[in-house]
Amino acid sequence: MTALRSLLTLIGRIGIGIILIAHGWQKLVTWGIPTTAENFGKMGIPFPQVAAWYAAVVELAGGILLILGIALPLVGLAVAINMAGAILFVHLPHGLFAPNGFELPLAVGAAALAMGFNAGNWSIDHGLFGRRKDRRRADDEPDAQHRRPGDSY
Repeated sequence: MTALRSLLTLIGRIGIGIILIAHGWQKLVTWGIPTTAENFGKMGIPFPQVAAWYAAVVELAGGILLILGIALPLVGLAVAINMAGAILFVHLPHGLFAPNGFELPLAVGAAALAMGFNAGNWSIDHGLFGRRKDRRRADDEPDAQHRRPGDSY
């Protein structure tokens, strides 16, 4: 079951990562930061230049890091904050449904947050930190022969 869970989480990270990369690339390369900032300003987003850079970098780099499974809690939080801003400043007045509603940023933000804190075993984070946690847990657990009846471990 762990392998299946890790596979499905990886598929989810790839899907959300692709969406983030595409939107970050669009802001950074296709439109460019000046045009993105100008559009953010027209939408009433505060500090549009800063917001444009934040959104572009979080989406592009965050999408790549999400797929690779690196710094996932930080990526999840950064993406969720970015999507919360998109919902509050742009999409909320249009209701839930697409094309202008908040369903996509809500889904992307929630998914990134969930996967940021539950990446599965197939991530670089797990390779670097997960095994260390598993070893520490094993060291903290008393041997079965030293347990007393009624002890729960």
